[in-house]
Amino acid sequence: MFKKMIAFVLAVVMSAGCISASAATFRGVDINGDGKINVTDLVKMAAFVKGKRTISASAQKKADLNSDGKVNVTDLVMQAAFIKGGKTNDQKINKELADELAVLVNKERRSRGLNAYLYSSELSAAASKRAQEISKSYGHNRPDGRECFTVLAEYGISVTSAGENIAYGFNTAQSACDAFMNSAPHRSSILDANKTYMGMGAYRASDGTVYWAQLFANGSGMSGKQV
Repeated sequence: MFKKMIAFVLAVVMSAGCISASAATFRGVDINGDGKINVTDLVKMAAFVKGKRTISASAQKKADLNSDGKVNVTDLVMQAAFIKGGKTNDQKINKELADELAVLVNKERRSRGLNAYLYSSELSAAASKRAQEISKSYGHNRPDGRECFTVLAEYGISVTSAGENIAYGFNTAQSACDAFMNSAPHRSSILDANKTYMGMGAYRASDGTVYWAQLFANGSGMSGKQV
């Protein structure tokens, strides 16, 4: 029966090009916690969707790959597309997510008459490092206990002012941006009229959880462009 489930899901992937294409920005999820993302995870997801088995609440949250509040055949398609596609360039996917978040941030600013941030490659490199760090130790201190902004010097950045937003558990840039904008302190950083540069970082951990880091700053050692 499980083989039939897999065959059905893979058949859907083959016929639903638009959905499987969007799955390129997802890494898939490790449902059973064995450190791998494979057919076993797809089987468990399919059984849950069909009402045949239960999975933990944390697994359900991860399995909602398109962040629409449901685990259904769309998520199965995305999971199957990842598994069928084999190896994925995680670094490229993380950058795509970060780039998309940068566009959304400036969309929010422009809609309120604010100047767009300059999207800095240097600040984004630091934000990417922070996204990876918060997957190990979540908070505004680094895993070794230093404050978050010490990461900036490692990328040749000297700041006169800086701010950091972090989040995790949101599978898409849009859902992460919405979460930031729905929180007053995070929203104030995004809409800060006194800062010039932004850097965005995204990191998908081995269990499928996506960690997000935003850095906003004034200072030197940063170049950027509007997005």
